Amino acid sequence: MKKIIFLSILLTLQTLLFSQNPSEDFLGSWYTYGSSHRISENFSITPYGELRFYEPSSNYNLVIGSIAGNYHFSSKSSIGIGYAYLDIDTVFEFDKVPNLHENRLFEQYVYKHNWGKIKVSHRGRLEQRFLDFKTRNETQHRFRYKLSLKYNLNRTFYFVMSDEPFVNFQDQAFHENRFYTGIGINILENSQIQVGYLKQHITKNNLNRIQIGISFQTDSRKPKTTLTQL
Repeated sequence: MKKIIFLSILLTLQTLLFSQNPSEDFLGSWYTYGSSHRISENFSITPYGELRFYEPSSNYNLVIGSIAGNYHFSSKSSIGIGYAYLDIDTVFEFDKVPNLHENRLFEQYVYKHNWGKIKVSHRGRLEQRFLDFKTRNETQHRFRYKLSLKYNLNRTFYFVMSDEPFVNFQDQAFHENRFYTGIGINILENSQIQVGYLKQHITKNNLNRIQIGISFQTDSRKPKTTLTQL
C-alpha cells in the first residue's frame, strides 16, 4: 500500500510540473458536499452538491445539485436512480456567453468489497443529459465507471485514490478521465473531511484541481433485536 501512495504522489507532482498549454497552468478547485441517509434496510437517499472554480476561489466554473434514491440488495451492492441540475460557465476569464444549463437523469450500480485492508468500490453510471445552450437544446448520453480505493492509516486518517473514465455515445467517445488522490479525516463517527488532488483530462485539456469535500451519514434503521435483549 505504501508503494501505491508513493506512486500517486509522484504522478501528482509530474502532472503539476509538466503543463502543455496556458489553460493547464491554472490550479482550479472543486468544493463538494455529500451525504447518505439510510431510511430502511433496503432504501437510502444521497443528496450531493458541488461548486467548481477555474482558480482556487475565483472564476466560477459550475455548480451541481443532485439527489438519488438507492435500493440496497446487501451491504455490498445497490442500484440507484437520480436527478441533477447544473449551471455551467464554459468560458474562462472572459465571460460574454450566457451560462449553459443542464438537467440530468442517471442510473447506477455500486458494488463494494475488501481487498485485504483496502476497501474497494465500483460504480457504473448511465447518464442522460438535457443541455440548454440558449440557442439550441441537445440531448447526450454517456457511461462512466469509477474505481475507488480506501485505506485506513489509523482511526483518524485514511488515504483514498480513484479513477473514472467516461464514454460518450456521441462523437469523441473517450473524452474525459478523472484521476483523484487524497487524504481524509474522520471528524466524528459519521462525518469526514477530505482534501486531495484531481487530474481531469477533458477533451484536449489536462486540468489540475484541488478538491475539498465534506460528507456525513445518518442511519434510521432500528437496531436488530438479539437474544440477550428478549
